[in-house]
Amino acid sequence: METIFYLLPKFKYIILFPLAIVEGPILAVIAGFLCSEGYLNLFMAYPIIVLGDVIGDSIVYMFGRWGIPVFLKKILKRFGMKTKNLEKARVYFDANSQRAISLSKITLGIGIAGIYLAGNARVPYARFLKICLVTSALQYVVYLGIGLLFGSAYKQIDHYLNFFAALSIVTFLSVILFYIIKSIRKKL
Repeated sequence: METIFYLLPKFKYIILFPLAIVEGPILAVIAGFLCSEGYLNLFMAYPIIVLGDVIGDSIVYMFGRWGIPVFLKKILKRFGMKTKNLEKARVYFDANSQRAISLSKITLGIGIAGIYLAGNARVPYARFLKICLVTSALQYVVYLGIGLLFGSAYKQIDHYLNFFAALSIVTFLSVILFYIIKSIRKKL
């Protein structure tokens, strides 16, 4: 974080875009703080961050769209994942794409899995892009606003975002573990 805080005022928008592709929420908080201090222009930073976030999500979507790598297929098969279950996920994403993609975007830590699954479920890219763009636009208004108002406390905010991400990951893994145990018990 200190490196980002050092690089942004120095290189400004040139480095803001690639960082937004990789890291969104805390970057937006830091950018909001730098906007409040006069280092960045809010009206230039906002579209750059949203565009970078959407491009990052599109890359993950494309990885999902092109298929599951062979090593991951083997792991999923061991955990009882069947083509039939993947088809259920596809049907769910097709019927509830707006809710599923938006929830994936705002869930820190495990959201990338939902975006990958949206690609794998073959949600039309135009629909994915529209949902992703609207969600990102709203999401980064909040994060930049937090940075504008409370940006000097970015370390504390980063701590809470990391805690929320860790909590999301633990919850996600617990649900997976529950289904694995349930699947094993059915086989016995």
